[in-house]
Amino acid sequence: MNSKTIIVFVLTAGMVAGALVYDGVSHRHTGNSGQAISQTPVTTPQAAESPNSSNAPIAVQPDVQSNVPPADASSSTQPGQDAAPGDASQAQTDADAPAAAAAQPIVVPAGTTLTVRLGEQLGSGISEANQSFSATLDQDVVVGGQTVIAAGATVTGKVAFARPAGALAGEANLQLKVTSVNVNNTDLPVVTSIRSFGPQIKGKNKVGKFMKGLAKRAVGDEREVLLAQQSAYSFTLRRGLQIE
Repeated sequence: MNSKTIIVFVLTAGMVAGALVYDGVSHRHTGNSGQAISQTPVTTPQAAESPNSSNAPIAVQPDVQSNVPPADASSSTQPGQDAAPGDASQAQTDADAPAAAAAQPIVVPAGTTLTVRLGEQLGSGISEANQSFSATLDQDVVVGGQTVIAAGATVTGKVAFARPAGALAGEANLQLKVTSVNVNNTDLPVVTSIRSFGPQIKGKNKVGKFMKGLAKRAVGDEREVLLAQQSAYSFTLRRGLQIE
């Protein structure tokens, strides 16, 4: 074998070896690429499949902590949202505010006049001290332009003093006072001035009045005090009357 033949053989062997190495590397790269592609999951949902299909993938939302700050408790409730307990309490307080204002007691001040109409006959000769009597309110009691006790309310009174006319007893005298008035089906106690009924004997002093009284009794000019049923008289409140 001459030198040219050897050179040709070596070159041919080198070319064959190079082709074999290149073909092996190419096949290996192709296999790795296919394996990488086959390991990549398909995440594209199939639009043609029914939402109720058992083979449809279930999307799982990631557990991501929200960075949105909590809503201010003082902010108003949005439509469609349930009211927070604080909002309900505030709403209840606002609703009760007018009721609380309306529930404030009304005070009938001292000095107010109560005009009553007697339900029975009273007199110095027929009534006794501490005897109770019935009456009705004859006129509305008005405070600040508002009627707080309507006419017709039941009134109770008491005979504070009763003295019939007589030679030794002196002039006839009858004293009355109002003790309660019925408001909203409740008898409220009241304190009024005492109203005195009897003849007024004029004189410069007590001795002169007494002597004139004796002279009238001597001639039989004495008269008993008699207050007819349904007669009306006024009494003045000495203390304020509180109405709930």
